[in-house]
Amino acid sequence: MMQFLKDDKILYDVETMRKILNAPKAKLQRELKKHNVEITRYKNFFLYPEMTLFILMEQIVIEKINQG
Repeated sequence: MMQFLKDDKILYDVETMRKILNAPKAKLQRELKKHNVEITRYKNFFLYPEMTLFILMEQIVIEKINQG
């Protein structure tokens, strides 16, 4: 798991979010495309703010509750 810090903001890459959320990478990328979120590019990483992780986490938990 990797966390990046930039201007006192915590940023996550897609692979780290995938591990935290236990969701497929394709699903995360679809959800990220739906939301216009801030993307920071660092070397070969696309980094997303911590709030984006919380939004995705909320959506996935709601989906799992509704499924069963």
